[in-house]
Amino acid sequence: MQNKVSVVKCADYSHAAKAVRESLDLIGGIEKYVKKGDRVLIKPNLVSRKKPDEAVTTHPAFLRAVIEIVEEAGGKVTVAESPGGPYNAAALKAVYRMCGVYDAAEGTSASLNLDTSFTEVSFDEGKTVKSLPIINPVLDADVIISLPKLKTHAMTSYTGAVKNLFGTVPGTYKAELHFRLDDRKAFCSMLVDLCECVKPTLSIMDGVWGMEGNGPTAGQNRYIGIVMASASAHALDKIACEIIDYAPYEVDTVREAEERGLIGTVETVGEPIEPLIIRDFVKPESHFNLLKLLSLPPAVNAWAKAALASRPKINYDACVGCGECARCCPPKAIDMSGGKPVIDKRKCIKCFCCQELCPQKAVMIHRPFLNRFMIKFLK
Repeated sequence: MQNKVSVVKCADYSHAAKAVRESLDLIGGIEKYVKKGDRVLIKPNLVSRKKPDEAVTTHPAFLRAVIEIVEEAGGKVTVAESPGGPYNAAALKAVYRMCGVYDAAEGTSASLNLDTSFTEVSFDEGKTVKSLPIINPVLDADVIISLPKLKTHAMTSYTGAVKNLFGTVPGTYKAELHFRLDDRKAFCSMLVDLCECVKPTLSIMDGVWGMEGNGPTAGQNRYIGIVMASASAHALDKIACEIIDYAPYEVDTVREAEERGLIGTVETVGEPIEPLIIRDFVKPESHFNLLKLLSLPPAVNAWAKAALASRPKINYDACVGCGECARCCPPKAIDMSGGKPVIDKRKCIKCFCCQELCPQKAVMIHRPFLNRFMIKFLK
């Protein structure tokens, strides 16, 4: 099996349309994937209500470029997302408005999904899960195009084409999956199952401006200056990780896809990769996990996990007491009875949903001193 990944330079979002078109032409052109009359679902990364210049969500200029290219090919476009938090029409409208999606769709024939229905889909081939709830606009589409953002992620170290598909799972069901699969490897294995269940036709990555550090919402903007495209979400993620200086085994979605034989041989077309690699790309604090480097017996591992793992910590100077962290916490480990969040460490599953969805960036990632001290000697 050979998968092709295109890599194209893009100086800024005013050049997004040209770069997206070139990236698609390098892998056969949009006509290879979209036929006249196809119902095309475009799934951007709209994790939460963030302005485009915060580099958290797929940029509206990037989204508009894809809409226009698909419509030129005769596709009928629907833009859909299930962001973090509530999944209802009012929440979707607020996200679309803040993220610039209304502006991106203006003057096109694209419709913005407000249907919050979903279907439990059987997936017997799944390794970790055998069924998944999927929003109906995804199931109704002939073609699915995913538009991930190139960012780090507190729980999974990296978020890209495969992780972007978690937004095809409706609302509170995301929290349920986090709660059921509180181990990082199991959760990432589920994400690979989800990708294989949804089977996106194309993944086109917005890597013009990305995010490093404690992403996917509370990190620092980082200029990367590229657009990538592939028919394989797994292959695209492998190359994207190489560009931000992750080894494949460091990202569990990529490692899992490799182990399942889902990546195969990857051919990159367009720009050579080596000159693009960012050696100083800042990884999230949670990535430096001492437990990854230690081989411990099961009886000791539970204690070590509790004592050494990175965990969320509230910055009370920045916290405004809005309660969003408590609302989105899968195990309900956050108490707001005093007006400010208090995290019950015994209940916390370290999914970092609170850090991801805090509108004030008031949730930090805390690494225990022993973790920080010993990892220097064990790397």
